[in-house]
Amino acid sequence: MLNSKLDFERLFWTKSFIKSDISCSYVLMPRLNRSMKSDGSYSARLDSETGISPYKVKDERRLSDLAEHFKDKKLVDEMLSKGENPLIYQVYEIPQASVAGMLNVGSTIIYPGKIGDEYYFTKGHFHQKESTSEAYVGLEGEGIILIQDRRGELVSLEIKPNILVYIPPDTAHRSVNTGSGRLVFLAIYPSDAGHDYESIERTEFAKIVVERDGRPVMESNPKHSK
Repeated sequence: MLNSKLDFERLFWTKSFIKSDISCSYVLMPRLNRSMKSDGSYSARLDSETGISPYKVKDERRLSDLAEHFKDKKLVDEMLSKGENPLIYQVYEIPQASVAGMLNVGSTIIYPGKIGDEYYFTKGHFHQKESTSEAYVGLEGEGIILIQDRRGELVSLEIKPNILVYIPPDTAHRSVNTGSGRLVFLAIYPSDAGHDYESIERTEFAKIVVERDGRPVMESNPKHSK
């Protein structure tokens, strides 16, 4: 078991209610002491290149993997027809067996960019096991986490270095990079949570994040359906 002691020297929090659950973000100023003592425990570095190191699994998503999610489908098709298929984000993970009580730890890197005026984002998903939650810890850059329940009610929370974002059970979550550099954050969630991408593919998120007058703004998603 990791011996970790967090000293919360500063803590601010906001809360939003989704189906009686609470999503919140915290500003953390940690002091961390680590050790490895028992089988199955490990330590990993917060790495400036991959977010976490060493990792066991690497995955990546390009524009072609998110083609149906961006609002400007015509522009997406034009880019892909020209061979333009930019890297949108990467995931590095230390997965565990899919059993109750274990935690997966990983990092996500979303690159800066936009398709038209819409910022790069992750596909977004619910968990297959609806009772499971997730936590993100910002490491680099700035962005927005969209959190949406099954009724389509949505809240957004800022993520940046030293911000912790809690994602309640049975909510979909999507991360959006609104900065000029990479957005990098840790993700910690139960290893038996599973990923349900299909529900979001059917309904989409209620909001998108676009650039207006040089600033990120949330607008209604024309692809959203309840």
